[in-house]
Amino acid sequence: MPFKKGTSGNSIGRPVGSISSSTKLLREQIGLAIDGNKLSDMLNQITNPTEYINAVSKLLPYAIGKKKAYEEIEEIEPIEVTINFTGTDENN
Repeated sequence: MPFKKGTSGNSIGRPVGSISSSTKLLREQIGLAIDGNKLSDMLNQITNPTEYINAVSKLLPYAIGKKKAYEEIEEIEPIEVTINFTGTDENN
């Protein structure tokens, strides 16, 4: 029996932020292909501190995974709003 348009057979679905098995396998293969020692040697050849920090910061998301940015919301005290309607009878 086919599913209705816009729905799937798994109503719960994969949890948010979880990695599919194909993505996990691809990351493992890329990790094996990149020699950590060569990468470290290449980074150590950078003499300018600013360039070194830029290179490391660009590579860091691939090592620890990219995180979604979030914005902290400052909590404020609620304000009181009074609305007065003109032309209404207050007795009713």
